[in-house]
Amino acid sequence: MKPYLRRGCDVLLGVLYLGLLGSSYQLFLRQAIHYPGKLGVYDSDLPVHISEGINGTSYSLMERSYGFLMDTLGLNEKAAALWLAFLTGATVLALWVLLCRLFPAGSKRALHFLAFACSFVMPLYIPWVNDYRYMGMQSGNLWHNSTYLGMKFAAVLVLLIYFSWMKRYQEGIGVGRWLLFTASLIFVNLMKPNFILCFAPAMGIWLLGDCVQAKGRTLKYQILFGIPVLLSLLVVIYQTAVLFQGEGDGSRITLMLSYNFLKYNRYPGAALLQSAAFPLLVLAGNLKELKKDKAFGFSWLVWLFGLLTYLFVGEEGPRKTHGNFSWGYSFCVFLVFAVCAVKVYEKVKEGKLSPMRKAYFAGTGAVFLWHLGCGLTYFIHLYLGGTYIC
Repeated sequence: MKPYLRRGCDVLLGVLYLGLLGSSYQLFLRQAIHYPGKLGVYDSDLPVHISEGINGTSYSLMERSYGFLMDTLGLNEKAAALWLAFLTGATVLALWVLLCRLFPAGSKRALHFLAFACSFVMPLYIPWVNDYRYMGMQSGNLWHNSTYLGMKFAAVLVLLIYFSWMKRYQEGIGVGRWLLFTASLIFVNLMKPNFILCFAPAMGIWLLGDCVQAKGRTLKYQILFGIPVLLSLLVVIYQTAVLFQGEGDGSRITLMLSYNFLKYNRYPGAALLQSAAFPLLVLAGNLKELKKDKAFGFSWLVWLFGLLTYLFVGEEGPRKTHGNFSWGYSFCVFLVFAVCAVKVYEKVKEGKLSPMRKAYFAGTGAVFLWHLGCGLTYFIHLYLGGTYIC
């Protein structure tokens, strides 16, 4: 790339970060104060999260951070909005680092633009199939739930460590890296416990597969690698106790077909495809990569557990309609979008594609841009004060 093009890309990336930080700060501030917008009052879970943080009734580190900012330090909603905007920008940056790890031979600038794009994609909006842009479908890029945004950032950090370690942990486990991995898992669970419900079983199966392949000779390394997950589950046990303490309203976790998934969709099967059309297309055309590329294969295994949790685990009682077991799958969709975007870039960059493969990748690229257009439209809708229940 010529020097002036590199400088232009760097300037554009800077503009994108400024635009993201500025617009998300305004959005979160307006959500925090219920500002009346052009399309209605800015609604979100943020006021409740702030209140719980101040009152000390929160289960999430994200909520407790609001209590620290607004109660302990005596700041106002602007500090909470700025903190959330910072996390949003930091998530894009962390995702970029992850994409660079997944495809070291790729252009760092191109991967940076991909990180931005993956941070805005939404389900395909097809109103004659299903009425909603978001409700009943799943996306990794949500703007109304601050604990999810905190979990999303922390989960990317977990994957940064995990993907860099999964290929060579059987050669030996250093204390420093082990402690860092443990701390990252505790951190993500403190934000929101949904990620671990998808990640832990996938990691368990992956470790079991490594152990079987090595005929048990590396069992001690599988055990050491798995212990951080078990330690982090202590946080989930505590959070469950906080969420359900003193509940006399029949609230409980149960196996059930997702209430919201059925309620908001005329065609639930189509909703699953609308939510993840691009990554599913990439998967269909690159099935061999599931074995060849460990990160690609593991990401889809995490996605599978996220989907099963979303579809078949729910709550009875007042929280039945809240969809609290959907947040993990939301991140899983975000993850497979990212790894599949990198996979397409990797295959195209390799070259030597047949005409049919070129047409296939052109088609997947067009579907990705459709997802991106839907995501940008959704963000503008929220930015103007539109409800996320749409």
